[in-house]
Amino acid sequence: MSDAEAELRLLLRDIRRRVDIDSIWWSIFWRHTDRIYLFASYILKNVGWKMTSPSASADQRHAESTDADPMISKPAIREYFLQVDRYLRKIMERVISTGMDEHTSTLFLLETLGRHSWKDILVLILTSFAIGHGAWLLALKSIFADSSEQENINMVLKRVVRLASTLRGKAKTNVGWETGFCIYISLLSSMVRMPSDGWKSMESLYNLIRTMLDVTEVVRFLVIDLSRKNILRSLRDEFDDLLCLSLYWIVHGVVACSSQCNALPKNGYVIQDSQKLIYVYEKLTSVHRRLQEFKKKAEQFEDDNKIKEAYRIPRRGGEDSYYALIALFGQPQLDRSEGSDELKLCRCDRNDMDLSISSTLKGKMLLMLISGLDISSNEVFFLRDTYIESKTSVQQDYEVVWVPILSGQWTTSSEEKYTKLLRRMSWHMVEHPNFISEETKSFIKQVWKFKRRPIVVVIDKDGDVVYPNVIHMMYIWGSTAFPFTPQRERTLWNSAEARLYSLVFDFDPNLSRMLEDGKWVILYGGNNVEWSRKFTTQVRKVLSDACILAEMIYIGENIELDPHSYSLDLRRVCYFWTRLESILISRYQSFSAGDSGTDPILGEVKKLLSYKSAETWACLRTPSSDSMVHGLGDIMLQGFMKFEMRERDVQTKEFAKEFQNHIEQLTRRSSSGQVCRRIVLHTNNRDAVESLKCPSCDHSMEKKISYGCCHIDEI
Repeated sequence: MSDAEAELRLLLRDIRRRVDIDSIWWSIFWRHTDRIYLFASYILKNVGWKMTSPSASADQRHAESTDADPMISKPAIREYFLQVDRYLRKIMERVISTGMDEHTSTLFLLETLGRHSWKDILVLILTSFAIGHGAWLLALKSIFADSSEQENINMVLKRVVRLASTLRGKAKTNVGWETGFCIYISLLSSMVRMPSDGWKSMESLYNLIRTMLDVTEVVRFLVIDLSRKNILRSLRDEFDDLLCLSLYWIVHGVVACSSQCNALPKNGYVIQDSQKLIYVYEKLTSVHRRLQEFKKKAEQFEDDNKIKEAYRIPRRGGEDSYYALIALFGQPQLDRSEGSDELKLCRCDRNDMDLSISSTLKGKMLLMLISGLDISSNEVFFLRDTYIESKTSVQQDYEVVWVPILSGQWTTSSEEKYTKLLRRMSWHMVEHPNFISEETKSFIKQVWKFKRRPIVVVIDKDGDVVYPNVIHMMYIWGSTAFPFTPQRERTLWNSAEARLYSLVFDFDPNLSRMLEDGKWVILYGGNNVEWSRKFTTQVRKVLSDACILAEMIYIGENIELDPHSYSLDLRRVCYFWTRLESILISRYQSFSAGDSGTDPILGEVKKLLSYKSAETWACLRTPSSDSMVHGLGDIMLQGFMKFEMRERDVQTKEFAKEFQNHIEQLTRRSSSGQVCRRIVLHTNNRDAVESLKCPSCDHSMEKKISYGCCHIDEI
């Protein structure tokens, strides 16, 4: 344990000794404090905004303040406030008079207020500061504000003084208020002079006040939000720690701010020790960031639970993947041999009918491969390679079960396809397609949304569906995707391996070796044979003249296009495009923000996918670069021809950036760079990607339905 971690644990221990945090989970109502908080936050929000920035409109400020009017005028609220106000004044006077340091003062306040709930402590300490110093800070702003801002500030200040007086039961007439307010501002103006630093030191005070409010707002939201949800104990414990830290640093901030405010008049209205305020500000900023991260984590946990509910297997007899299979396939249509009622499996590659599910799959994670008999050999081979890798290299504890969904009658052709598929698979299957009931087929189609293309449904050890279709995740990460959950997917995208140029170029080991050997790798494709030959000839000459070693890899169906190019077989070509589609779907779904136009990976992969329907295209990666340079064919060819490579050091990262800028300039000037973009996704789930923006113009792309058939029976 590091010194910082040990110090944090000691601080959390000290806080918990003084404050009852556990009440969060049974008491979420703020009662009177909730109403008083609206008033306190109204004051502090107006204190915190910068004098140099645009202020809120007068109508907005009036609306915020009037929200508190009917609440704080109630006798019960006023009585509660007066009791607390007197109590807090005595405590704060004791803290200031004894000369305690901020840490000791903070712990003393927490212990003294310990009979209150943590919510009361948070609100009351902020209210005490807001009333004790907030109105005075607003008055200082009013005196030295520009004429355009002064009217708004005075309006806020009048309402603050009026509301404070209402709380204290000292309401006056409007005439009396106007007179008293003018006298107060006049006296303060005659006493206060512009400080030597022009109020610059006050920014540290304002920044801290804003951050205290930001943290309080997030805490209030999370308390109410989490009380309605059933979340993991580990998440609750994490939030309890964040709650303790929030409470401590807000109280610490109030102590530090109060100390500085008290010293302002004798220090010429200059903050003398702004580092103390900055220190607390940085601590609260860190807590605020962690609260936001926690909020996102809690939302993701809720989303993951929604998956379990939406895809839940009905009539499951227990908390195990075994019972999930029993619920799905426990009632076959055909009689079983020897009258056994137990669910049986067979190994696809051995036709072993004696395996019992209770001994083979019980307590294991299951990947349910659901497909028709028309699943392509490319898909089978890819899934088989991933399965074998996971069993041999990393020993991952899961099993694959093939669920063949038969469409129509069982025929001789069906039997032949089925037999060939069994020989290619190396995992389990549920006896025979005819044992799958119509009810189960209907559930798989309607709830699990299977139509025609294969899906892989992940069932965890407890029998819950944790991912409705993980096949795109497997295309990207392979066996590294284990345990195939949304959380694992987010972790992988946040890891160092999630660099798009690596994901694009490591689909073939030969390409990785080329880069390791110091060669440039140029991918190119399209159906224009004449352009492809021109491109390879001219680019090869340019690179040769510049003494650059390069490999040119053709990605397309015309494999014999150029004997001097390295051509991928059709299986690898299919894998290349399928993997790009999977990256787009995974990226789109993992971050739940859709295509907002702010994700650079999503933007790049859209461009790459649009090349599949382009007549020509090319993509370059150099060994020394951590990025790719790509574009439509004519532009890339023009870029290679016009870029003076011999005058540059091509072995640096800066070269790739310069070349990329060169290509972008050519694209903007070229009419071919403005051609229509098309992105085709091979998925039966239309909701997998709801909408996309064009990778060229950022307009929303039109969504169409496309049907296709290549007249090929691969099996």
